[in-house]
Amino acid sequence: MEWLLPFILGWWGTHWWPGIEVDAPRPGGGDPWWGLVIGIVAGVVAVVVLPMAGNSEPMPGAVAAIAIGAVAGHVVRAVLGAVMGKGK
Repeated sequence: MEWLLPFILGWWGTHWWPGIEVDAPRPGGGDPWWGLVIGIVAGVVAVVVLPMAGNSEPMPGAVAAIAIGAVAGHVVRAVLGAVMGKGK
């Protein structure tokens, strides 16, 4: 069960970031299933990468899991946009 919290925080990192109130995406549009897939991928990446950080403190680990999820989500979105021709 030690993978559950990093997975959830990594997932959350794909949907929340500091400044979301300012630069939030426009409502509507997009396929909700891709958000689900991207969240799962980001959560798995957070579970895999977080132990490599080597920090046993809880708060920096939580922040790192959110950041890892956010970065993984952006990378997956960019790859999907390049492969599927979206984001023009």
